[in-house]
Amino acid sequence: DPTHTHDHSHIDHDTLSYAGIGSFVYRARRPFHPGRLTAFLRNLPIVRGVPGCNGNGEVSSPSGADKESEINIPSQASESLKCIIRSKGFAWLADSNLAAMYWSHAGSSFEMQCLGRWWATLPREQWPEEAKADILSDFDDARHNEDNASMSTVGDRRQEVVFIGTRLNDPSVQERIRDTLDQCLLADDEWISYKEQCSNEASLRTTFANPLPTRMLSY
Repeated sequence: DPTHTHDHSHIDHDTLSYAGIGSFVYRARRPFHPGRLTAFLRNLPIVRGVPGCNGNGEVSSPSGADKESEINIPSQASESLKCIIRSKGFAWLADSNLAAMYWSHAGSSFEMQCLGRWWATLPREQWPEEAKADILSDFDDARHNEDNASMSTVGDRRQEVVFIGTRLNDPSVQERIRDTLDQCLLADDEWISYKEQCSNEASLRTTFANPLPTRMLSY
């Protein structure tokens, strides 16, 4: 949808801290493996919207889970994840090279929404004239060429998620959360496979199956 606005860009929570509540923004320019991201989300205090989380806040591993969907969460990292009470922002999942996703978590509920397409996938003449500077500010390189099969640049595709919670002004807590999220990004061999399949959405959906329910955001 070329009319979507990505209004939540440039999240300014990097240094927010008050009443024991802190925040930071996680950023990356590589897609999440949907299975590993789901494993990460199961370790947040979420009971609705994530497969494998039940109403008691306990985590159950789905049958048939593969090695590619596993992440290692040491006890200290697990405790850090429990500090998160709110998280939101843009997400890039490996099951699509087109879909711009919005991550929305508040309290015990989580939802992944599809905003439409990344601006990079649309011809620049379709961009709103008044928004072009803001759109390009989200690009990793303003000269990004979508026809470049090497994907040396990725346009506005990105992870940009703000986490809010207790103790999140502590750099060690932030680092443990970042390290855990980094495990959810595609590994080098997966990234090569993604780039080889990026023009085939059906192939990406098969290779990087997404267990998360998603909903199309309506405007």
